[in-house]
Amino acid sequence: MVAAVRRAAEELLEEVGYEGLILTEVATRAHVNKTTVYRRWPTKVDLVTDLFLSLTAEQDIGRDTGSLVGDLTALIHDIVGNVSNPAARAVLSVVIGGVLDEEARAARAAFWAERFSRGAAIVDRAVARGELPADTDARLLLEDACSPAYFRLLISGETLTDADVELFARRAAGRAQGLPDQGLQ
Repeated sequence: MVAAVRRAAEELLEEVGYEGLILTEVATRAHVNKTTVYRRWPTKVDLVTDLFLSLTAEQDIGRDTGSLVGDLTALIHDIVGNVSNPAARAVLSVVIGGVLDEEARAARAAFWAERFSRGAAIVDRAVARGELPADTDARLLLEDACSPAYFRLLISGETLTDADVELFARRAAGRAQGLPDQGLQ
């Protein structure tokens, strides 16, 4: 039942976007009673947040490649992969800021807190390897590495090359290590 509802919500988001998403339509498409949907997901924000978390739950955000730059590069490649999925892109637009009511803000905050918590493993490993100082702010480093990718993919609509992804990772790692940006281009 949960998988059918998520699949139906994903299809509808691709077809009609967040604004057009109606929980009763999700229930109809999933071939479940609407009370079944409303019991688990009282609002469409709840459903959309759950859908995005399920789409990204399998991701190993803290993949260990053996180096800080490698880990950050892998993380940014995962972002590019997520954003290329039409349903994930629709959901992400809600998570990023498409909806501004109180419930959506709380869901958005929970989503990002979970992402940054999982991504902190990258920084923890880099500290253990001696690549970063122990007082490195994990969230700040992750924001520094990932923000250019989100900007290009979701705001300006530009594509990213492998060279772009590596550049973003190297620049963020270099700044966290206290290195000047020169030579990182």
